[in-house]
Amino acid sequence: MNSVIGTIGRIAALALALAAVVTAPAVAADIKGAKDYPGIKRFDGASIVVYSAQKFTHYTLPLGPADDADDDNKPVFAASKQASGALTRLSYTVPAGISSDDVFENYENELAAKGYQILFKADGGAIGKRQDAIFSGIGTQLFDYSPEAAHLLTAELAKDGATVDVVLYVTEYEDGYTPGIEVEKGQVIVQLDVIESGTLQDKMVTVSAAEIEKGLTAQGHIALYGITFDFAKADLKPDSKPALDQVAQFLKDDPAAKIHVVGHTDNVGGLETNMALSRARAAAVVAALVKQYGVSAGRLNPAGVGPLAPVAPNDSDDGRARNRRVELIPQ
Repeated sequence: MNSVIGTIGRIAALALALAAVVTAPAVAADIKGAKDYPGIKRFDGASIVVYSAQKFTHYTLPLGPADDADDDNKPVFAASKQASGALTRLSYTVPAGISSDDVFENYENELAAKGYQILFKADGGAIGKRQDAIFSGIGTQLFDYSPEAAHLLTAELAKDGATVDVVLYVTEYEDGYTPGIEVEKGQVIVQLDVIESGTLQDKMVTVSAAEIEKGLTAQGHIALYGITFDFAKADLKPDSKPALDQVAQFLKDDPAAKIHVVGHTDNVGGLETNMALSRARAAAVVAALVKQYGVSAGRLNPAGVGPLAPVAPNDSDDGRARNRRVELIPQ
């Protein structure tokens, strides 16, 4: 009799356990390879649904509303600031039943606790008439059609010679094409972009052959900061070899590719001097690819634009360092 009672008890316990499993709320898993940016906690229960990381890129930080967009559907802000460095982009979905106000305030408190200074903050329509364009490049329309409950902020942290800029957008999903993402109307979604700009040495990263191919395809050009020269000369420094290795590998992987190799300088010195220097540096890169790697000269066109295409102001060492670069552009 006791064995029968014990068996019944075990069955009842198992049934209760199974019921708990069935009724417990499901927690969606992060997409493969995704991870939080170190030092910035996600909202409790949130899941990463879109993730990307770049070693180096240029990013426009919003410091004012986005009331217009250019021909490429990129937002035009009333005020903005340029940042360059490693970019981490994270899109989160938050469990249903929580408001965007609560999530945004949680992030604000988290950033303040870590010492971030808010540079710009806006809500709803104050974010701008074209806030739909701010995050249109993440690969879905997750953030394109939900402006009413939206919150946006730009924040910055300077520490140990590095600068970390954060652009945060929190809203409640209304509509938009979101392939592969489970999201319901009214559910809170979060976009967190983090741009980490370190010292000059940190910026001189080697761009891989795969990243060169991706940059040329997605942006039509890619900047290389790992190709360096002696001051005011066109002599390649030995530490340029890793970057040249990757350019040669890209050209080997795509035998049909032809590229313009474009030299850029800062504005120190006269215009004509810098124009000539940029052309000579581009020619030095082409010569190295031909002589050292066996790339056909017919696939490479050296050119130089001197200081005429800056990506940052030339009024600081950091800005001038960003402008001194070699860019690759498809022919």
